[in-house]
Amino acid sequence: MTEFRSYVALAAFPIIGIFLIDWWNAGWASEHHAMVLPPEMARQREETGRPLQLVKYGVLLLALRVIGSNRLWHMVPFTMRSHTWAALVAPGIVGGILLLALRNLLSLLFPGAFLSLKNEYFVRGPVNLWLTVFLVGAPVEEFWRAVCISGLLQNDHSALSADMLTAIAFSIAHQTGLPSRIAPGLGILGFKVLVGLILGALFMWSGNFIVPCFANVIYYVSIFFS
Repeated sequence: MTEFRSYVALAAFPIIGIFLIDWWNAGWASEHHAMVLPPEMARQREETGRPLQLVKYGVLLLALRVIGSNRLWHMVPFTMRSHTWAALVAPGIVGGILLLALRNLLSLLFPGAFLSLKNEYFVRGPVNLWLTVFLVGAPVEEFWRAVCISGLLQNDHSALSADMLTAIAFSIAHQTGLPSRIAPGLGILGFKVLVGLILGALFMWSGNFIVPCFANVIYYVSIFFS
């Protein structure tokens, strides 16, 4: 995949989130010159927009298919020849627990900066819907991450550069929307980048995007039930 296509793939996730789910919020923010929806309006938007999370992942897969053409499915390591399921699941579980521990530690050290994490929109709502979103979203998100990192590495980016660029795009995608679905702030933005860096590092270390998939699911499902 060319460097240009790698950058397009990198931008696809946050752009799809903004235009598919948050286009109405952006119009409201522009009209009212505000970055935060009133609580009741925010609740209504979250409830009506929840099913669009699944649509978002479908659109992202289609976008990656167009961007990557026929070579897309050969870019991402996905093989069981050199790994047993235990060798893939165990690091994923450890990664998910590490993310949870890091989140809890930082929230204790910086309670003010992490207060908004307790009110993330996905910690509310129907259990079945969100479990479906997490189980569908994890492989799609990690496939996107693997495509982006692999494409950047193929175009002479360092591992750190590829991981950082993808983590930044991941963070923006999780804070998409004007007003943002997550309260704005450098602390939260930095934490989301850190989550993305760890998931990207798990992919590059393991050579298989199944490992960060397990970490992703464990992390978000645990937050939902915490």
